[in-house]
Amino acid sequence: MKSLILSLFLCCSLLAFGQKTITATLQQQDSLSVDRFVAMDNFGASYSIQNHILIKRKDGKKWQYNNLQLGEITSVDILNPLKITLFYEDFNTVIVLDNTLNEIKRIDFNVAAEFKNLAAATTANDRNLWIFDTNTQQLEVFNYVQEKTLNQNLPIPEKFITLKSNYNYCRVLTETYLYTYNIYGSLLSKEELTGVSDFSMTNTEVIFLKDEQLYYTNNEDVYLINLPSDRIAIKQFSLHDDILYIYDGIVLYQFQLKKPTKE
Repeated sequence: MKSLILSLFLCCSLLAFGQKTITATLQQQDSLSVDRFVAMDNFGASYSIQNHILIKRKDGKKWQYNNLQLGEITSVDILNPLKITLFYEDFNTVIVLDNTLNEIKRIDFNVAAEFKNLAAATTANDRNLWIFDTNTQQLEVFNYVQEKTLNQNLPIPEKFITLKSNYNYCRVLTETYLYTYNIYGSLLSKEELTGVSDFSMTNTEVIFLKDEQLYYTNNEDVYLINLPSDRIAIKQFSLHDDILYIYDGIVLYQFQLKKPTKE
């Protein structure tokens, strides 16, 4: 597994030079008037944000989580739809919700035993979070039940942009590098990667946004995603079950990616 991850990110330095392409075929497009599209979960529910309110929709039903006193929602992680992670950067607070958007746990890091100033918080395994502390410039695995750090990595000196994670791995994007860590705190790779503003990931696949273009990478190579129109403004994007979702602020597009095959 480690060798696969390392080979994946050896490809990332080729982003600026990659000439290979994969085709994205439009499957569906729907009008959507929200501030932000978040993603689709494993049960077919969609999540979006409107007026600082998290909205979940499925089969004609709608659930909402409203906590306006905390201001803007910085990020929503639906990796585990039964324990959804909301992060409010302005108030340095993380909220964990259940599948009907009821509050399970609130962690105010301003009053925690060890003060942390967070730039990001996402779902990890068990009852843990991946958090990035700007005071120390370190990625941590934080248990929100015990409210203590389980693992802490060495400081990252570059400017932090974002992080994405799953249960076992976390990828931290800075202005110049992409770092990959496992849940035990080990650094698996550090690869030079400049000009990338955001990314979405699954276990073995990553989609990068660079210069308004999307790139797909698997364990072997990097491909420019060939969209059927160059007029689609990429406001948010995510990958789920081989479907690429792109939201331009007006329309939510669903594309089927024609994945590369071994020759």
